[in-house]
Amino acid sequence: MSAILVFDDDGNERQELVEDIQSLCGSGAKIIPFDSSDKLGTGASFEPHIASWIDQQCAAEIALIVCDKELGRYKNLPGLSATPISAVAMRKGLPFCQYSRHPGDDDKEIARFQGLRQWSSEEITLKGSGPKEWATQAAALFQGFELIKSAYAKLGDKGRTPAAALAAILEHPESESRIALYGSGDQGFLSEILSFYDPDQPNSPKELLQRMPRILGNWLFLSILRFPGILVNETAAASYLNIDHKDFAESEVREHFKDASYAGPFANLGPWWWRAELDSMIGEAECKDGREYIEKKGITVSECKDAITNERAGYYCMLTQKPVSAENSRGGVSWFPSGADLARIQKDKFEQITALVGMY
Repeated sequence: MSAILVFDDDGNERQELVEDIQSLCGSGAKIIPFDSSDKLGTGASFEPHIASWIDQQCAAEIALIVCDKELGRYKNLPGLSATPISAVAMRKGLPFCQYSRHPGDDDKEIARFQGLRQWSSEEITLKGSGPKEWATQAAALFQGFELIKSAYAKLGDKGRTPAAALAAILEHPESESRIALYGSGDQGFLSEILSFYDPDQPNSPKELLQRMPRILGNWLFLSILRFPGILVNETAAASYLNIDHKDFAESEVREHFKDASYAGPFANLGPWWWRAELDSMIGEAECKDGREYIEKKGITVSECKDAITNERAGYYCMLTQKPVSAENSRGGVSWFPSGADLARIQKDKFEQITALVGMY
């Protein structure tokens, strides 16, 4: 049975988190709390100590590591943090996510900017400030990585490249070239498989099979689902369709776009829609945009406008997380994935923050 390994140095919180994840995963997973009873040997470092514990206890079972960022209260391991645990996860090819009891300024625009700049090497970070919120996301991540692992093992020739593999897993093989764009120019997600990947033998060696769910899952979650292009989140979809966000949130409106809904790995952390399928629906109905399409159904909706210029939006600002127009935003940002052509940054925000950090 696949397992989730939990690192949390607060005993009560750890127990609550373990129980909440177990409740959500049911019999589909075993939840293992890290046991810190062994002391760090003289002159030893955290990484080999953690790696050795995993090897002895549960290496073959682990499908996800869930880790508190701050771990200073482990009695026998003073000074431990999420950093060496993340390094062990990377080395072993294990999916990893982290959370913080003190999220602080993570939702501020400067923090988003810093995270976006580092997207290709960033860890998956859970939102919220308590076990129930973390558990919900951790369970969804576990199920998503497990789905990817199962599907990848069955691909054969369909998985000759990472982009082809992910397109096949998502059951949208026609999206392979667009997915590949998300890996061009920045190979952060793909670099850790270069030592293992052989295009003539995509499922060999065995270690690659274990490593690929992490690679493909991180690439999907931190890049493709995060930066609108192939897929669009709720706000980006409303902006692209030219339907006011509040109107698009209404079930009677969203019902008419359900055939374009994303149902792949991590869908429970969404929602998202396939952009190409939205285009097909609107094109087949001979409509100029989603607003006209939905009004042909007898539902009146407002346009989706840029709040500053009052122009039609159409795009999504990655900093404000709001609709934005082409005229009031910067596109083609060098550190965005190449395929994310709907992801932009509002002009004044871009100028303010890049001036502050001195980086473009």
